[in-house]
Amino acid sequence: VLLVSILLSLGVLSLAACGGGSKSNGSSNNGASDKGLPDAELTDLRTEELVDWNQGSKPLVINMWASWCAPCRKEMPAFDKVAQDLQDQVKIIGVTDDLNRDSALKAADKSKVTYPLLYDEEAILLTELDISGLPATVFVDEKGKIIGKHLGELTESELRQEIEKRYGISS
Repeated sequence: VLLVSILLSLGVLSLAACGGGSKSNGSSNNGASDKGLPDAELTDLRTEELVDWNQGSKPLVINMWASWCAPCRKEMPAFDKVAQDLQDQVKIIGVTDDLNRDSALKAADKSKVTYPLLYDEEAILLTELDISGLPATVFVDEKGKIIGKHLGELTESELRQEIEKRYGISS
């Protein structure tokens, strides 16, 4: 009985954490934050090399995802398309803290996305950015200041709208 209770609790938590995958379950935080990006040592998911991920002169879009999260995997092609279209204006990265790096790698390979996918082994970003569910997207200006968050799945059109609203960049 105890084992069944534990398994049911884990199932409910994973469903709650993954979000519902529809726009009605998504929420955007339009308010700016005084908080900057935390220091986190992220590695390239594929090569395992340390990546200097938060440096640059372009706005940064961080998509937090996990291999077990269906809405996360569903939105990855939209992020890839926007990343390709706006590569000169916005930097888009995907970050996972999957407990099993191999599972994350398999999901990444299956998605065939070309934007950088990074691994946060210590879950520093998820914790420090106060992310309460996945997928989640964090918008950072060119100075490294967090200017907003979106919790839930984004379609390609919604992502483009968020980028235009937050950075004034249209595509």
